[in-house]
Amino acid sequence: MKTFMNVSVPVILAISLVLLLNTGSSNIYGQIIGQTNQTNQTSGQNSTEQAQQQLQQADQQMQQAQQQKDQAQQQLAQANQTQSQTNQSKQQDPEMNEKLLNYTNAAILALNDDNTSAAQDNLVQIQNALINASGKQVVVVPAPAVSPSSSSDDGEDGDSG
Repeated sequence: MKTFMNVSVPVILAISLVLLLNTGSSNIYGQIIGQTNQTNQTSGQNSTEQAQQQLQQADQQMQQAQQQKDQAQQQLAQANQTQSQTNQSKQQDPEMNEKLLNYTNAAILALNDDNTSAAQDNLVQIQNALINASGKQVVVVPAPAVSPSSSSDDGEDGDSG
């Protein structure tokens, strides 16, 4: 019986040891698999969050594109208004052009006849027609006030040398 005990005890211990080692490793494998499942779930959540972020970015880009479209439409509307105003002014231009041509012809004829007062009157009428056409308030400065001053008034007498 002693031999049986001497043989069976080490065999039982060896089997127990093998079973303990296998049980420990299976738990480790179970933990690794559990951690992998948690990682997969986390990465799944990350993927979902990333997809939501991408959707939000796409929505923002769509909103920006819509704003740009609205701005382009506003600019187009402004351009159309400007075009219609230009067309209206072109319709008024033939009358204005005719008046200006008549005044300039009369001024040229007056200058040819050495009639400076008539030429001056026609130039004043041209100036008034242009002021009225501009539609803005204009201050008219008389011509002598803006004419170049004489050389003696400038301090350049020709003696600077």
